[in-house]
Amino acid sequence: MSQDQTLNDAGGFDEHGAAPAYDEQAGAQAMPVLDYANIGKRGTIQRIARFMLCASIFLAGWSLLRVGPINLTLSDVLLMFVLVVMLFRTQLNTRPFSAMTVFWFIGLALMLGGLLLSTVVNGVVERWVIVAGQYLFAFLLIPMILMGQETTLTRRLPALFVLGITVSQLIGVSASLLFEPADTLALMGKGFLTGNGRVGAMTGEPNSNGAMIAYALPMLFYCIQKRTIPLGIGLICGAMLVWGLLASGSFTGFAASVIAVSVFLVVSGLGLFLRFAVVAVVGAGLFVASGLPLPETFEDRVAGAISTGDLSQAGTFTDRSKLIEEAWQKADDHVFIGQGVDQYRVESFYGAPVHELHLLIWNEGGAIAFVGLLMLLLILIGGALSAITKSRMEGAMILAVVAVFMVYSFSIPHMYSRQWILPVLLAISTFFALQPAHLKAPKMWYRS
Repeated sequence: MSQDQTLNDAGGFDEHGAAPAYDEQAGAQAMPVLDYANIGKRGTIQRIARFMLCASIFLAGWSLLRVGPINLTLSDVLLMFVLVVMLFRTQLNTRPFSAMTVFWFIGLALMLGGLLLSTVVNGVVERWVIVAGQYLFAFLLIPMILMGQETTLTRRLPALFVLGITVSQLIGVSASLLFEPADTLALMGKGFLTGNGRVGAMTGEPNSNGAMIAYALPMLFYCIQKRTIPLGIGLICGAMLVWGLLASGSFTGFAASVIAVSVFLVVSGLGLFLRFAVVAVVGAGLFVASGLPLPETFEDRVAGAISTGDLSQAGTFTDRSKLIEEAWQKADDHVFIGQGVDQYRVESFYGAPVHELHLLIWNEGGAIAFVGLLMLLLILIGGALSAITKSRMEGAMILAVVAVFMVYSFSIPHMYSRQWILPVLLAISTFFALQPAHLKAPKMWYRS
């Protein structure tokens, strides 16, 4: 808010910015009375809201910090505070994707509408209310929050996400070296350090931890290029993230990380690619020379599958393949009316949801919900490609992060937990959030 606008709100000028009129009877100009107390309060609330937003981004991957037994994290609570402040100050961007917003809303409505129809017929409506509420918060309200900021802020926020995930790895890897899984079970839960030595860190689950690292790696390259993270600190963060990735023993996380880094380097330009190649070769050489072994869990679950080409060694790949095969067979029976929210696990022979978002949405919500999901995914891809044509560095980072989301959509059931979509929207906001007034905004996405 500009100084003039602040004075207008306080009553110092009229709605056109003019000074108070001369009072002829009084013989003097009526002096404005500025309500400095209210101005100060508004500024304080705004600063608190910004701090809350930054803290929520830092803690976005810390799913262990839950508020009670429900799927509500500390990061979610902080975002809700920001949401309330922005709502009362009318700062929410109700057109977060500008001209594309209507298609985003239609896609979300189709997905949730298809799930609702199927749930009314076959499922438990209370479950739809819970799931739909979380999807609306993640896919509707968070975009309004992030796209309601200016890019001068949103281009700094990825640094906080990277630092948050780095600290999470530092905590998790340190604990794995100092404690046994049984020692941390009571306080941190079984996913922090698993019985077979995998590190879930503050994400609370090794596979999800691998996903957070895959999101963070292209953001780290972006932050180093934009100098929001100094090179020295960036190298330390990179080493910690790679160590955490190996310690997580996640094949999907490793594959997603390789894809994300490759996408970012290829799109961002040859110069950055060559610099990274030099650093990678030097780093790998130093590691080999040190004689340090790879984490045992990585050798068992990831390295073996890569070296032999046998994906059955990649953890639970075989079990997931059986679920996917079953879901394909069931899909023909749920073209128009699905099973309803959370009913796949009930009807499945294996008693578990299929770890493939597209098939799960089709089976639980029918073709209507599936079409809605496809619209959402296509808008994410289209937005990334649009960004590349206008700002290569932001576009490269957005496309890399979207690629991670796409990879995990083939290995995760419902993705309404904010840890899945928030990093994607954060990346998108670096280019598609509000532009400062003195800069030209992207016509396709900018709020009119």
